[in-house]
Amino acid sequence: MAKLSDAQRRKIFKLKSEKGLDVDTLRAFVHSQVGKQSISELTVVEAIKVIDALEGPKQNAPDRISTKQQKYLEGLAKQYGWVTDSKKTDMKRLNGWLESRYGVSSIIWLTLKNASDAIEGLKAMIGRGTECNTQQSLKTVGSLQ
Repeated sequence: MAKLSDAQRRKIFKLKSEKGLDVDTLRAFVHSQVGKQSISELTVVEAIKVIDALEGPKQNAPDRISTKQQKYLEGLAKQYGWVTDSKKTDMKRLNGWLESRYGVSSIIWLTLKNASDAIEGLKAMIGRGTECNTQQSLKTVGSLQ
């Protein structure tokens, strides 16, 4: 069978970054999907399976986070101050919070119920202001000096 294409390899690593996964988690995920440890060992068909799984459940997947919920959670995380230097949602931070609260390593594994709970939790955190926006904190500290 043909080995995965360069485009498939790029897509896998792009999705890894978007989902906030580290290399070890990606390898474990690939192993759980197709039984191989190394991405370079994947065939074209296996790479398709991995990409589909990384892209997450489709809209009609039962009991999984909806696309709207995922986008809303990412927006709330951004509003809360969990952003990267490039002003995008810090998915590593969001996924870490989700793992500590709901036991899932990535947003794509949330159930509908947990996604709703996570949305309400982030909204409450924003309302309480339990954590300052990192960049706002730095500005405040800088202005005090």
